[in-house]
Amino acid sequence: MKNLSLTVKIWLALSLVSFLFYLVVLFLMPSLVRNLFTNTLMEPHGPPPQKTIGEPLPPTLNIRGFKVRSFMMLEDGTTLPTAAQQTFSPAFLQEIRRNTLSQKSSRQLYESIDNQVNIRYVIQKNVVYGHPLYQITFLGKSEEDRFVSILLFQVMFYAGIALMIGWLASLLIVRYLTKPLVQIKQHVKRIANRNWHEPLMVKQEDEIGQLANSIETMRQQLVQQDEAQQSMLQNISHELKTPVMVIRSYAQAIQDGVYPKGDLAGSIQVIDEEGERLEKLVKQLLYLTRLDYLATRKSVQEQVPLDQLIEKIAQRFQLQRPEITWQLELQPVNMNGDEDTLRVMVENLLDNHLRHAASRLEIALRVNREKREITLTFWNDGSKIEPYVLNQLFQPFQKGLEGKHGLGLTIVYRIVKMYRGQISLINERKGVTSTVTFSL
Repeated sequence: MKNLSLTVKIWLALSLVSFLFYLVVLFLMPSLVRNLFTNTLMEPHGPPPQKTIGEPLPPTLNIRGFKVRSFMMLEDGTTLPTAAQQTFSPAFLQEIRRNTLSQKSSRQLYESIDNQVNIRYVIQKNVVYGHPLYQITFLGKSEEDRFVSILLFQVMFYAGIALMIGWLASLLIVRYLTKPLVQIKQHVKRIANRNWHEPLMVKQEDEIGQLANSIETMRQQLVQQDEAQQSMLQNISHELKTPVMVIRSYAQAIQDGVYPKGDLAGSIQVIDEEGERLEKLVKQLLYLTRLDYLATRKSVQEQVPLDQLIEKIAQRFQLQRPEITWQLELQPVNMNGDEDTLRVMVENLLDNHLRHAASRLEIALRVNREKREITLTFWNDGSKIEPYVLNQLFQPFQKGLEGKHGLGLTIVYRIVKMYRGQISLINERKGVTSTVTFSL
């Protein structure tokens, strides 16, 4: 059953339901027919017609199309017509008389056996000239059997036709319902083969349409991710190519006895600077990969004194540019997280602002107890960021005029999102402000 297709499963389910309905009708039909005859006998009717000459049985009444036999019985047991006494056994007639005398209601149904034949009859009590008169009505066995056989045959025949039509209709319905699922399956196979540039079009608003929309959203994200990876690979190749070419050209020139910087020390210094740049670029790429790994794993959380961490990093960075005026406003706060990732975030932000600062750099750490928020702000009085690149600096290898590799702010953005925080970069107060917000 697990290996069957969804079309076959739904069709089998609908067929099983219709077949069970067919069986229920088949089993209930005898009871329904019996109730039909009971209602026929219990239906009020007038006195029987005059007896036909030469007819040995009691005369018949036509009720609902059935030939119903009927005769009258007086209180002393006399039957009208008298032929009823020759038709039925004395024991059966005595049973009928006892029932007439004990019957309280005006009409009642009885069942009995006469000469091994099941007989169902109704006694209707009337009063004529102050004396009780009983009318006994019963249905002939042959008439009942004939009707039952005809009725059951017709029911089974037409129900069988309806069952076959139902199976064919259910097959068409199943094909209609599973058609978009087949389309989705084929499209997912193409996506698995990295052929994801063709959109998935399923014009439905039900659960299948919602599934198709989710797959289409996934396809679009895969296309964007693939384009971002291709762009990142190109940028990595370009960023790695430049320092490698410089190092090789300088090394080849020194080997040939030529010093591009005028002397050996200056030329080696250029090689060292390019090697340092290459090392830093590789470390940032490796850290981006590490962040991707940490985003899918539950890291060990600890209470990190964020104010003390920022103060230590700032003291270390002050030696790089002693001419810069620093202003720190740090409120004491502990943040639940990983100290290494928080340190990298602060270092990259501080390195970026310190590199662009003209004469002043401000760092503020504030805590809003009511909103349960931590706000970390960096500001420098350097040149403003070009508006057309302001919203792109968090993307890999996007940098301003004085940027280095274009990965520092990307790492910061990944770390902030890993902590479900928000980061913004704006031009204000004749400088640039970076604001990071975390929830407590």
